[in-house]
Amino acid sequence: MATSRFGDPKQTLYLVDISSFIFRAFFAIRSLSNKKGEPTNAVYGVATMMARLVEEAKPEFLTIVYDSKEPSFRKEVYPEYKANRSAPPDDLLPQFDRIEQLINCLEISSYRQSGFEADDIIATLAIKWCAENPKHRVVLVTGDKDLMQLVNDRVVLWDTMANKVYGPADVEEKFGVKPLQIRDYLGLVGDSSDNIPGVPSIGPKSAVDLLKAYGDVAGILAAAKNGDIAGKKGEVLKTHEKAALLSVELATLKMDIPVEVDLKKMAYQFHVTEDCGTLLKELDFHSLHERWMGKEASNAANAASGDVKGDGADSTLSSTAGTGLNASASFPSASAAREPGERATVTVTIIPTKPDSERFRTIRTEKEFEELLTGIENAGEFGFDIETTSLNPREAKLVGIAICYDREFGCYIPLQHRTHPAQGSFDLSGSGSRSSAAKLSDMGQLGAPLSGTEGDEASPGVRDPSQLPQNYVLERLTPYLENPKYGKIGQNLKYDFGVLAEMGIKPKGILADTMVADYVLDPEGRHNLEALALKYCDYSVMTYEDVCGKGKDQTCFDLVPIELATRYSGEDAWIAVRLWDLMKPKLEAQKLMSVFTEIDLPLVMILSEMERQGVEIDTEWLAQLSREFDTELKAIELKIQEFTKKPINLNSPKQLAQLLFEDLKLPPQGKTKTGFSTDAKVLEALADLHEIPKLLMEYREISKLKGTYVDPLPELKDPKTGRIHASFNQAVAATGRLSSSDPNLQNIPIRSKRGQKIRKAFIPSRGNVLVSADYSQIELRLLAHMSGDPELVNSFRTEEDVHKRTASEIFGITPDQVDDRQRGIAKAINFGLMYGKSAFGLSQELKIPRKEAQEVIDKYFQRYRAVKIFLDQQIQEAREKGWTATLAGRKRTLHDINAKNPAMRSIAERMAMNTPIQGTAADLMKIAMIRLDEALKKNLKLGAKLLIQVHDEVVLECPEKNVPEVQKLIVDAMEGAMQLNVPLKVNASTGSNWMDL
Repeated sequence: MATSRFGDPKQTLYLVDISSFIFRAFFAIRSLSNKKGEPTNAVYGVATMMARLVEEAKPEFLTIVYDSKEPSFRKEVYPEYKANRSAPPDDLLPQFDRIEQLINCLEISSYRQSGFEADDIIATLAIKWCAENPKHRVVLVTGDKDLMQLVNDRVVLWDTMANKVYGPADVEEKFGVKPLQIRDYLGLVGDSSDNIPGVPSIGPKSAVDLLKAYGDVAGILAAAKNGDIAGKKGEVLKTHEKAALLSVELATLKMDIPVEVDLKKMAYQFHVTEDCGTLLKELDFHSLHERWMGKEASNAANAASGDVKGDGADSTLSSTAGTGLNASASFPSASAAREPGERATVTVTIIPTKPDSERFRTIRTEKEFEELLTGIENAGEFGFDIETTSLNPREAKLVGIAICYDREFGCYIPLQHRTHPAQGSFDLSGSGSRSSAAKLSDMGQLGAPLSGTEGDEASPGVRDPSQLPQNYVLERLTPYLENPKYGKIGQNLKYDFGVLAEMGIKPKGILADTMVADYVLDPEGRHNLEALALKYCDYSVMTYEDVCGKGKDQTCFDLVPIELATRYSGEDAWIAVRLWDLMKPKLEAQKLMSVFTEIDLPLVMILSEMERQGVEIDTEWLAQLSREFDTELKAIELKIQEFTKKPINLNSPKQLAQLLFEDLKLPPQGKTKTGFSTDAKVLEALADLHEIPKLLMEYREISKLKGTYVDPLPELKDPKTGRIHASFNQAVAATGRLSSSDPNLQNIPIRSKRGQKIRKAFIPSRGNVLVSADYSQIELRLLAHMSGDPELVNSFRTEEDVHKRTASEIFGITPDQVDDRQRGIAKAINFGLMYGKSAFGLSQELKIPRKEAQEVIDKYFQRYRAVKIFLDQQIQEAREKGWTATLAGRKRTLHDINAKNPAMRSIAERMAMNTPIQGTAADLMKIAMIRLDEALKKNLKLGAKLLIQVHDEVVLECPEKNVPEVQKLIVDAMEGAMQLNVPLKVNASTGSNWMDL
């Protein structure tokens, strides 16, 4: 008999709030359309969400519920009900009918009742179903909190997007009140999404306290009248009694509307009609058509032959769900190859259904450990993950190691877990569902997070003696880690290998980093392990918070019980291997494997070493600079007070607005929710009218530099190394560029003199100097190469001033006649047009009339015709393919390139023009870094270390005597990174600090 996570499908009714599906699908999947330009993202999302629902639930009673097309009766009660909601987006409106058409084609029953919302219909059907079928259950499929008031021992709410099921206890945990009190809770706090007013000043905490004390709103109001609720709260309740009662009425679901439970109508069995196949073709859902119609044919063949399987195989769509299934599946993903106009798919490898005791094994004995090593030898590759006490690789203490050499299970080697007197037992004999994993907070207080080091007497607990000796494990495992013959598979291996490097272990042979692989496949998505497991496997992994708790109750990993750590860490190594099995064919199919293996993957170890190396900072200089900035800030404050004749808080937008627009009578430039805007654009527009806006701009610049860099930088200095160790992130920017954090080196301003002073704090270590090298006008050179424009190509080949040449072309003068203003305009055009800058944008930047800006743009494209053709081609190709690519083959999906919304489409068009150039520049820098790393390793005697990568620049340090050789290595590596039809030019310099380079 088919079963699901909700029990026997023959006794369960699934009521689907389709509006919840539609809006979530629309916003989850960016703009998508068929070849005719018809928007289809919501339709596709609903189709795949229904597929997942049917696969996991295996429903035999299923009904879709629609909102009424007429206004709700609540509008008559309160005309402002939902008045704050804007109209559905233009791209969504035509999809409502298509979605209803799809539901009908799938022969799923549906309900709609004039004047009633879907919530009321669902409530009535749920109540009647339970009354007429005493042994049956109801599953409300929605994310709508209003429906939680229906939850009881026979009615649950299933939020499929969060994969969370709410029973009575879950509702109470979420809101602090029982399901039957939800309407009263909303009556007090209000509901902004439905414009339910509630009672002013009554927030969630107060509402919970009041409902616990008095039961419902009627009881609360009675208590307020009797004086039992004193003070301001009691007065507010008495004053707003009508609002409270109205709000409860609006939040209360109708459970007696005229709809009938029809078992025959609600009965469901998966069936794809010919009309459905035709519809899928009209929508250009080719992969869905192939899978669904193929499934239908398979079902028909099985029925004809009498071969009907018992585990629900006769009623499943192609999808997966939960923690384990036994068939192949497909799900939408921006990363996979697709036909024009169709959302991509990811074919999911199904997770085997095994108990945790078989899937995750604890390695406690030498025999078990030696068997693990033999398994690694035989497999030649393995999943790898470590558990530590800190996210900082230089502070982290190793707690355990996870290995997966067999795709059926993961192993965990505990090394430094500690026992604690309060630590109880942990039962892992359950079903293995991630959503039901116990948290440490449920097991009793395990003590404060570990702050000491190994052997520290102040640390709570003692090392669990059942663990293998760490020295023995590392001594035996290190040869496999350092041997590139054995491929390592993991998630964010940069961290793991950074920790091992601190221990003197130098891992080699990364086969796959799933975070980086997914970034190559889908640069705009989320790349954490939890997201990837859901995306590719529809599998929910145990989270760190599941294991260690959160907030002030979070404990350190070495206090986690070994059995729970095995479940968590063994799973991480195991799921990484599973993910790689899925990602590898996708990379190959999309011709992205070379980008992954030749560019992004080799960079993992380079960035890990750069982070470990760090860079020295001059804290004395920063302290001096902080004092200078303080003096400047005070001087500006005093100068402004000369105008105001009274103290003013320059960080208060309200006071600034009064000063600028009331006291000084300057013209307002725009409004915010709280008053007139005083943002940077406004101050810039007012700067020519009065001195104070200029002073405010200066004040804000200094304040930001001081608060963001000057004062925080010394705090980032590592106490052990005396250096700053920034994190370099390669899975963030959608163009492929690297970013950095702690500190954000990319954002240190260099155009202003004050910003440059911050760079002066970055210095070489004793006995060394800094060496910098950066590409000259790299994006323009790439534009010349990719467009093939003869004028632009010739400018770079003859090494003339390209901006002066451009100015001479568009102004019709000789290069020696070009003045600074004309060169500035040409420079803005050269860099702006590849970013899709409009005449308006150019006029704003250059402070010239819009008409003049359009004239110079027209002249530019008249002269550089090939550039115009190239940029237009990028947009057209992106419209046809749905993505754009770099010279190296890196792809970026442009979800909105065919959007009906002009603003969204315009943004995507600018990305289509710029990404091939900016993305290629990013690839070029990465290739150069790989070449440079190889050259430095071959010349270790030079003592050069790569420290920083920012924009088109790299910064190294080396002994001063070796500067000439090091500079040659750098220039050769960077200029030889790509072969273009224009020369790559690299400028190298040296200095005693970053500012002087």
